[in-house]
Amino acid sequence: MRPETELLLCCARAHMPEPVLKRVANLIREPMDWYSLTRAAMTHEVLPMLYSNLRISNIKALPAPVRDQLRNCYRVNVQHSYFLTVEMLKLLKVLETHGIKAVPFKGPILAALAYGDVTLRQFGDLDILVHKQDILEATRLILAQGYESTASEANVSDNELDYEDVAFRGPKFYTFCRPDGHCRVDLQWRVTEQYFSFSLDKESLWQRLATVSLAGRKVRTFAPADTLVILCVHGSKHRWEKLKWVCDVAEMVRAYRDAIDWQEVQREACKQGVERMLELGLLLARDLLGAAVPQELSRRLQGNMEIKRLAHGIRERLFIEADQRSGNVRRIVFYLRTKDHWAHRARFCVRYVSQCLQTILTPSLVERDILPLPVYLSFLYFFFRPLRLVGKYSSLAFMRFYKGTR
Repeated sequence: MRPETELLLCCARAHMPEPVLKRVANLIREPMDWYSLTRAAMTHEVLPMLYSNLRISNIKALPAPVRDQLRNCYRVNVQHSYFLTVEMLKLLKVLETHGIKAVPFKGPILAALAYGDVTLRQFGDLDILVHKQDILEATRLILAQGYESTASEANVSDNELDYEDVAFRGPKFYTFCRPDGHCRVDLQWRVTEQYFSFSLDKESLWQRLATVSLAGRKVRTFAPADTLVILCVHGSKHRWEKLKWVCDVAEMVRAYRDAIDWQEVQREACKQGVERMLELGLLLARDLLGAAVPQELSRRLQGNMEIKRLAHGIRERLFIEADQRSGNVRRIVFYLRTKDHWAHRARFCVRYVSQCLQTILTPSLVERDILPLPVYLSFLYFFFRPLRLVGKYSSLAFMRFYKGTR
């Protein structure tokens, strides 16, 4: 392992135990590509922890330009973290005032829950869960705060869909940004796309909500056990391409190891069909960041050869392909390998194809703008949309072919 990689792994934690602190002190004295280390910390979004831990160890041993760069980036992150925290509390207040139950997760709430400090976890957006039937009203309220929809087709406030149509929209459709670009809000009702994992819009999750203190205010969020499962699903969705997502799992284990009912966590993950994703996240947190996974569960992870192969592949590419995006085929193969059973893999394929077909066939505002129809003829949009897409992409293919022959 390169010294830069080892140092980053040692420092990518909110609290360094004494043996790790001594190892960091020794690594700092070795020849080090500090610029490579800094780039990796930025890519993996763990720079606040790197700087904080180096400052505790021996920050003066770093070259002055590197030290200044780390300090400046850390200060910018502190300011941005506080800004997003205040912004989230403001939006939650607006939603609460209008009778909409909202649950924030990830972002500043996870930083407070697992890291104990909103400035140690790097985040750039706010994730807020609402019930599916409330998502359009929540959308209108967020737009009224000056945010703009990032949906490429049209502004969501002009949408005449009812909440049942939400099922046909990808989660990213309900993403909003401030005009100045300083804050993005993801309004959600599920962890990720329907074909990949489970919905968050379940009464059992809402009944187990926990409370965390954030900037002097009590905020509801998912219980630690549910948060842990969600984090492992989220990391698996992104093929664990950033060290930050492993850090999230490791910090949750550190903070709540004795409070979590681990057997119940496994039962819930099994019920949701994401047990292998949970085990993969825990194995990575244990092997990369020394997370103290309970002994019995650790033995189970050690004996699961498929999980170990998946984890080995992730470790091999973690610092090599950090800047490369995964191709669709590679992602799908990885997703299939994270499924617990063949039945789950078959369901994944069916749902994936189904969602692709929904994306193709479900009319958008583009079709309505091009071909205004009365309500009683609106079913014709389901035939018009695929025809429009065929024409659009055929035209693009022809133009590329034409340019290639010139």
